[in-house]
Amino acid sequence: MAQKLGIALIGLGRIARLSHFTNILCHPKLDLKYVVDKDTAMASNFIKQYRNDIEVLPPSDLQTVLEDKSLDATFICTPADSHEEYIKASLNSGKAVFCEKPLTTDEASTQSCYAVAKKHGLLLFCGFNRRFDPSISSLCRRVKEGEIGQIKDIRTIVRDKNLQPIEYLKISGGIFTDCVVHEFDLVGWLMGCLPSVIYAQGHAWVEELREFDDVDHAFVVMKYPSGAIVSIDAGRGTKYGNDHRMEIHGSNGVCLQREAVYPTSVVSLGDSGELRENRYADHYTLWRDSFEAELEHFVNALQGKSENVVTAEECKNIAKVIAACNESLKTGQPVKL
Repeated sequence: MAQKLGIALIGLGRIARLSHFTNILCHPKLDLKYVVDKDTAMASNFIKQYRNDIEVLPPSDLQTVLEDKSLDATFICTPADSHEEYIKASLNSGKAVFCEKPLTTDEASTQSCYAVAKKHGLLLFCGFNRRFDPSISSLCRRVKEGEIGQIKDIRTIVRDKNLQPIEYLKISGGIFTDCVVHEFDLVGWLMGCLPSVIYAQGHAWVEELREFDDVDHAFVVMKYPSGAIVSIDAGRGTKYGNDHRMEIHGSNGVCLQREAVYPTSVVSLGDSGELRENRYADHYTLWRDSFEAELEHFVNALQGKSENVVTAEECKNIAKVIAACNESLKTGQPVKL
Protein backbone atom coordinates (compact mmCIF):
# COMPACT_ATOMS: atom_id res chain seq x y z
CA MET A 1 0.00 0.00 0.00
CA ALA A 2 1.25 3.49 -0.86
CA GLN A 3 2.35 5.73 1.99
CA LYS A 4 -0.43 7.80 3.46
CA LEU A 5 -0.51 11.57 3.03
CA GLY A 6 0.36 13.48 6.19
CA ILE A 7 -2.30 15.97 7.29
CA ALA A 8 -2.47 18.78 9.86
CA LEU A 9 -5.89 20.10 10.89
CA ILE A 10 -5.75 23.78 11.84
CA GLY A 11 -8.78 24.74 13.90
CA LEU A 12 -10.98 22.25 15.74
CA GLY A 13 -14.20 24.23 15.80
CA ARG A 14 -17.72 22.97 15.07
CA ILE A 15 -17.30 22.09 11.40
CA ALA A 16 -13.98 20.34 12.06
CA ARG A 17 -15.36 18.30 14.98
CA LEU A 18 -18.61 17.38 13.24
CA SER A 19 -17.20 16.66 9.78
CA HIS A 20 -13.58 17.07 8.71
CA PHE A 21 -11.88 15.45 11.70
CA THR A 22 -13.66 12.10 11.45
CA ASN A 23 -13.66 12.14 7.64
CA ILE A 24 -9.87 12.56 7.59
CA LEU A 25 -9.43 9.84 10.22
CA CYS A 26 -11.54 7.40 8.22
CA HIS A 27 -9.91 8.06 4.85
CA PRO A 28 -7.56 5.22 3.90
CA LYS A 29 -5.08 7.52 2.13
CA LEU A 30 -4.72 10.13 4.90
CA ASP A 31 -2.82 10.21 8.18
CA LEU A 32 -3.87 12.95 10.60
CA LYS A 33 -0.65 13.83 12.38
CA TYR A 34 -1.41 17.19 14.04
CA VAL A 35 -4.29 19.27 15.32
CA VAL A 36 -3.59 22.97 15.87
CA ASP A 37 -6.02 24.89 18.07
CA LYS A 38 -5.79 27.67 20.64
CA ASP A 39 -7.85 25.57 23.08
CA THR A 40 -5.40 22.69 23.41
CA ALA A 41 -7.22 21.19 26.41
CA MET A 42 -10.50 20.94 24.49
CA ALA A 43 -8.71 19.54 21.44
CA SER A 44 -6.82 16.92 23.47
CA ASN A 45 -9.97 15.77 25.28
CA PHE A 46 -11.85 15.50 22.00
CA ILE A 47 -9.10 13.67 20.12
CA LYS A 48 -8.37 11.06 22.78
CA GLN A 49 -11.83 9.58 22.10
CA TYR A 50 -10.47 8.47 18.73
CA ARG A 51 -6.67 8.19 18.81
CA ASN A 52 -3.76 8.85 21.14
CA ASP A 53 -1.00 9.52 18.62
CA ILE A 54 -2.23 12.82 17.15
CA GLU A 55 -0.14 15.72 18.42
CA VAL A 56 -2.04 18.77 19.64
CA LEU A 57 -0.30 22.14 19.47
CA PRO A 58 -1.28 25.82 19.84
CA PRO A 59 -1.08 28.25 16.87
CA SER A 60 2.17 29.64 18.30
CA ASP A 61 3.80 26.30 17.41
CA LEU A 62 2.43 26.21 13.85
CA GLN A 63 5.86 26.57 12.26
CA THR A 64 7.03 23.45 14.10
CA VAL A 65 4.16 21.58 12.46
CA LEU A 66 4.85 23.00 8.99
CA GLU A 67 8.53 22.07 9.17
CA ASP A 68 7.62 18.38 9.43
CA LYS A 69 8.81 16.85 6.13
CA SER A 70 6.20 14.08 6.37
CA LEU A 71 3.35 16.62 6.21
CA ASP A 72 1.71 16.96 2.79
CA ALA A 73 -1.27 19.25 3.40
CA THR A 74 -3.13 21.36 5.92
CA PHE A 75 -6.87 21.61 6.50
CA ILE A 76 -7.78 25.13 7.59
CA CYS A 77 -11.01 25.31 9.60
CA THR A 78 -10.50 28.52 11.55
CA PRO A 79 -12.61 31.73 11.38
CA ALA A 80 -12.51 33.35 7.93
CA ASP A 81 -10.50 36.38 9.02
CA SER A 82 -7.52 34.12 9.86
CA HIS A 83 -7.55 32.07 6.64
CA GLU A 84 -5.08 34.20 4.70
CA GLU A 85 -2.40 33.91 7.39
CA TYR A 86 -2.67 30.12 7.64
CA ILE A 87 -2.98 29.59 3.88
CA LYS A 88 0.19 31.53 3.12
CA ALA A 89 2.15 29.96 5.98
CA SER A 90 1.21 26.49 4.72
CA LEU A 91 1.96 27.21 1.06
CA ASN A 92 5.28 28.89 1.85
CA SER A 93 6.25 25.76 3.79
CA GLY A 94 5.53 23.56 0.78
CA LYS A 95 2.18 22.19 1.96
CA ALA A 96 -0.98 21.94 -0.13
CA VAL A 97 -4.08 23.51 1.42
CA PHE A 98 -7.71 22.61 1.92
CA CYS A 99 -9.48 25.72 3.24
CA GLU A 100 -13.07 25.88 4.44
CA LYS A 101 -15.25 28.44 2.70
CA PRO A 102 -14.90 31.33 2.13
CA LEU A 103 -11.24 31.39 1.13
CA THR A 104 -10.66 34.84 2.65
CA THR A 105 -12.72 37.89 3.58
CA ASP A 106 -11.96 40.09 0.55
CA GLU A 107 -10.97 39.97 -3.10
CA ALA A 108 -7.42 41.26 -2.68
CA SER A 109 -6.40 38.67 -0.08
CA THR A 110 -8.06 35.90 -2.10
CA GLN A 111 -6.04 36.89 -5.17
CA SER A 112 -2.88 37.10 -3.06
CA CYS A 113 -3.37 33.57 -1.71
CA TYR A 114 -3.81 32.07 -5.18
CA ALA A 115 -0.71 33.93 -6.34
CA VAL A 116 1.33 32.24 -3.59
CA ALA A 117 -0.13 28.84 -4.54
CA LYS A 118 0.78 29.42 -8.19
CA LYS A 119 4.29 30.54 -7.24
CA HIS A 120 4.94 27.27 -5.40
CA GLY A 121 2.95 25.07 -7.77
CA LEU A 122 0.76 23.82 -4.92
CA LEU A 123 -2.91 22.94 -4.64
CA LEU A 124 -5.14 25.52 -2.93
CA PHE A 125 -8.60 23.99 -2.58
CA CYS A 126 -11.58 25.98 -1.27
CA GLY A 127 -14.16 23.76 0.42
CA PHE A 128 -17.62 24.38 -1.00
CA ASN A 129 -19.06 21.00 -0.08
CA ARG A 130 -22.48 21.49 -1.66
CA ARG A 131 -20.99 21.28 -5.15
CA PHE A 132 -20.49 17.61 -4.29
CA ASP A 133 -24.04 16.87 -3.18
CA PRO A 134 -25.49 14.38 -5.72
CA SER A 135 -28.75 16.30 -6.20
CA ILE A 136 -27.10 19.69 -6.60
CA SER A 137 -24.31 18.47 -8.88
CA SER A 138 -26.89 16.71 -11.08
CA LEU A 139 -29.04 19.84 -11.18
CA CYS A 140 -26.12 22.06 -12.16
CA ARG A 141 -24.84 19.62 -14.76
CA ARG A 142 -28.23 19.38 -16.44
CA VAL A 143 -28.68 23.16 -16.50
CA LYS A 144 -25.15 23.69 -17.85
CA GLU A 145 -25.83 21.14 -20.59
CA GLY A 146 -28.76 23.28 -21.76
CA GLU A 147 -31.62 21.08 -20.62
CA ILE A 148 -33.84 24.05 -19.70
CA GLY A 149 -32.42 26.54 -22.20
CA GLN A 150 -31.39 30.04 -21.16
CA ILE A 151 -31.65 30.74 -17.45
CA LYS A 152 -34.35 33.32 -16.69
CA ASP A 153 -34.43 33.18 -12.91
CA ILE A 154 -33.09 31.21 -9.97
CA ARG A 155 -34.84 30.99 -6.61
CA THR A 156 -33.14 29.44 -3.62
CA ILE A 157 -34.11 28.86 0.00
CA VAL A 158 -31.45 28.17 2.63
CA ARG A 159 -32.78 27.82 6.17
CA ASP A 160 -30.91 26.08 8.97
CA LYS A 161 -32.86 24.57 11.85
CA ASN A 162 -30.49 25.49 14.65
CA LEU A 163 -29.16 28.94 15.39
CA GLN A 164 -25.47 28.41 15.97
CA PRO A 165 -23.95 29.52 19.30
CA ILE A 166 -23.65 33.29 19.70
CA GLU A 167 -19.94 32.97 20.48
CA TYR A 168 -19.45 31.34 17.08
CA LEU A 169 -21.65 33.84 15.26
CA LYS A 170 -19.57 36.71 16.68
CA ILE A 171 -16.57 35.46 14.68
CA SER A 172 -18.42 33.96 11.70
CA GLY A 173 -18.16 37.06 9.50
CA GLY A 174 -21.94 37.48 9.22
CA ILE A 175 -24.77 35.66 7.51
CA PHE A 176 -23.46 36.30 3.97
CA THR A 177 -19.95 35.01 4.75
CA ASP A 178 -21.01 32.08 6.91
CA CYS A 179 -24.31 30.90 5.46
CA VAL A 180 -25.39 32.44 2.13
CA VAL A 181 -21.87 32.01 0.70
CA HIS A 182 -22.89 28.52 -0.49
CA GLU A 183 -25.69 30.01 -2.59
CA PHE A 184 -23.34 32.66 -3.97
CA ASP A 185 -21.01 29.85 -5.02
CA LEU A 186 -23.68 27.70 -6.66
CA VAL A 187 -25.34 30.60 -8.48
CA GLY A 188 -21.97 31.89 -9.67
CA TRP A 189 -21.09 28.36 -10.83
CA LEU A 190 -24.28 28.23 -12.89
CA MET A 191 -24.16 31.77 -14.28
CA GLY A 192 -20.40 31.87 -14.94
CA CYS A 193 -20.08 35.59 -14.22
CA LEU A 194 -20.71 38.33 -11.67
CA PRO A 195 -24.13 39.91 -11.22
CA SER A 196 -24.50 43.50 -12.39
CA VAL A 197 -26.69 44.66 -9.48
CA ILE A 198 -27.16 43.34 -5.92
CA TYR A 199 -29.76 44.31 -3.33
CA ALA A 200 -29.85 42.82 0.18
CA GLN A 201 -32.12 43.24 3.16
CA GLY A 202 -32.18 41.48 6.52
CA HIS A 203 -33.36 41.58 10.12
CA ALA A 204 -32.07 40.34 13.46
CA TRP A 205 -34.98 38.64 15.19
CA VAL A 206 -32.44 37.45 17.74
CA GLU A 207 -31.50 40.60 19.65
CA GLU A 208 -27.95 39.51 20.50
CA LEU A 209 -27.05 39.54 16.80
CA ARG A 210 -27.66 43.28 16.62
CA GLU A 211 -24.73 43.86 18.96
CA PHE A 212 -22.32 42.84 16.18
CA ASP A 213 -24.36 43.96 13.14
CA ASP A 214 -25.48 40.49 12.03
CA VAL A 215 -28.94 39.23 11.06
CA ASP A 216 -30.67 35.87 11.25
CA HIS A 217 -32.92 36.37 8.21
CA ALA A 218 -31.80 37.88 4.92
CA PHE A 219 -33.11 38.24 1.40
CA VAL A 220 -30.84 38.90 -1.58
CA VAL A 221 -31.82 39.82 -5.15
CA MET A 222 -29.20 39.82 -7.90
CA LYS A 223 -29.62 40.72 -11.58
CA TYR A 224 -27.16 39.40 -14.14
CA PRO A 225 -26.03 40.96 -17.43
CA SER A 226 -28.11 38.39 -19.34
CA GLY A 227 -31.26 39.63 -17.64
CA ALA A 228 -31.53 36.62 -15.30
CA ILE A 229 -32.70 37.42 -11.78
CA VAL A 230 -31.66 35.46 -8.67
CA SER A 231 -33.40 35.56 -5.31
CA ILE A 232 -31.98 34.01 -2.13
CA ASP A 233 -34.10 33.56 1.01
CA ALA A 234 -31.83 32.73 3.97
CA GLY A 235 -32.66 32.09 7.60
CA ARG A 236 -31.01 30.86 10.80
CA GLY A 237 -32.92 29.11 13.55
CA THR A 238 -35.87 27.73 11.55
CA LYS A 239 -38.08 25.85 14.03
CA TYR A 240 -39.58 23.38 11.53
CA GLY A 241 -36.16 22.09 10.44
CA ASN A 242 -33.53 22.44 7.74
CA ASP A 243 -34.95 23.66 4.46
CA HIS A 244 -32.77 23.86 1.33
CA ARG A 245 -34.37 24.23 -2.09
CA MET A 246 -33.42 25.54 -5.52
CA GLU A 247 -35.57 26.27 -8.55
CA ILE A 248 -34.03 27.24 -11.89
CA HIS A 249 -36.44 28.54 -14.52
CA GLY A 250 -35.26 28.59 -18.13
CA SER A 251 -36.60 29.29 -21.60
CA ASN A 252 -37.35 25.58 -22.15
CA GLY A 253 -38.50 24.49 -18.71
CA VAL A 254 -37.54 24.33 -15.07
CA CYS A 255 -35.19 22.28 -12.87
CA LEU A 256 -36.00 21.78 -9.18
CA GLN A 257 -33.89 20.57 -6.29
CA ARG A 258 -36.26 19.65 -3.46
CA GLU A 259 -37.06 17.00 -0.84
CA ALA A 260 -33.36 16.80 0.00
CA VAL A 261 -33.94 17.56 3.66
CA TYR A 262 -35.53 14.25 4.68
CA PRO A 263 -33.65 10.98 5.37
CA THR A 264 -36.06 9.15 3.02
CA SER A 265 -38.90 10.05 0.68
CA VAL A 266 -41.37 7.71 2.42
CA VAL A 267 -44.76 9.26 3.28
CA SER A 268 -47.66 7.63 5.19
CA LEU A 269 -51.25 8.65 4.46
CA GLY A 270 -54.06 7.82 6.89
CA ASP A 271 -56.67 9.16 9.28
CA SER A 272 -54.02 11.36 10.92
CA GLY A 273 -53.19 12.98 7.61
CA GLU A 274 -49.84 12.91 5.85
CA LEU A 275 -46.96 11.66 8.01
CA ARG A 276 -43.27 11.40 7.26
CA GLU A 277 -39.94 11.30 9.07
CA ASN A 278 -38.56 14.39 10.77
CA ARG A 279 -36.14 16.48 8.76
CA TYR A 280 -32.40 16.05 9.33
CA ALA A 281 -31.43 17.26 12.78
CA ASP A 282 -28.69 19.61 11.56
CA HIS A 283 -27.02 20.69 8.34
CA TYR A 284 -23.89 18.62 9.03
CA THR A 285 -26.03 15.47 8.89
CA LEU A 286 -27.95 16.77 5.89
CA TRP A 287 -24.75 17.36 3.90
CA ARG A 288 -22.73 14.38 5.23
CA ASP A 289 -22.33 12.72 1.82
CA SER A 290 -21.20 15.97 0.21
CA PHE A 291 -18.47 16.50 2.84
CA GLU A 292 -17.15 12.97 2.20
CA ALA A 293 -17.24 13.43 -1.59
CA GLU A 294 -15.49 16.79 -1.23
CA LEU A 295 -12.67 15.19 0.75
CA GLU A 296 -12.29 12.44 -1.84
CA HIS A 297 -12.05 15.03 -4.60
CA PHE A 298 -9.37 16.94 -2.66
CA VAL A 299 -7.30 13.77 -2.21
CA ASN A 300 -7.58 13.00 -5.93
CA ALA A 301 -6.60 16.57 -6.81
CA LEU A 302 -3.65 16.33 -4.42
CA GLN A 303 -2.51 13.21 -6.28
CA GLY A 304 -3.05 14.82 -9.69
CA LYS A 305 -6.04 12.61 -10.53
CA SER A 306 -8.64 15.42 -10.78
CA GLU A 307 -8.90 19.17 -11.29
CA ASN A 308 -9.34 21.82 -8.62
CA VAL A 309 -13.10 22.32 -8.65
CA VAL A 310 -13.29 25.96 -7.45
CA THR A 311 -11.23 28.45 -9.44
CA ALA A 312 -9.43 31.55 -8.22
CA GLU A 313 -11.76 33.72 -10.30
CA GLU A 314 -14.83 32.15 -8.69
CA CYS A 315 -13.47 32.75 -5.19
CA LYS A 316 -12.69 36.38 -6.05
CA ASN A 317 -16.20 36.86 -7.41
CA ILE A 318 -17.72 35.40 -4.23
CA ALA A 319 -15.70 37.88 -2.15
CA LYS A 320 -17.05 40.73 -4.32
CA VAL A 321 -20.65 39.53 -3.90
CA ILE A 322 -20.31 39.21 -0.12
CA ALA A 323 -18.88 42.73 0.11
CA ALA A 324 -21.70 44.11 -2.05
CA CYS A 325 -24.37 42.38 0.06
CA ASN A 326 -22.89 43.76 3.27
CA GLU A 327 -22.81 47.24 1.76
CA SER A 328 -26.39 46.98 0.51
CA LEU A 329 -27.61 45.69 3.87
CA LYS A 330 -25.91 48.60 5.63
CA THR A 331 -27.04 51.37 3.27
CA GLY A 332 -30.40 49.98 2.19
CA GLN A 333 -29.46 50.69 -1.43
CA PRO A 334 -28.69 48.44 -4.43
CA VAL A 335 -25.01 48.03 -5.29
CA LYS A 336 -23.74 47.93 -8.86
CA LEU A 337 -20.77 45.73 -9.76
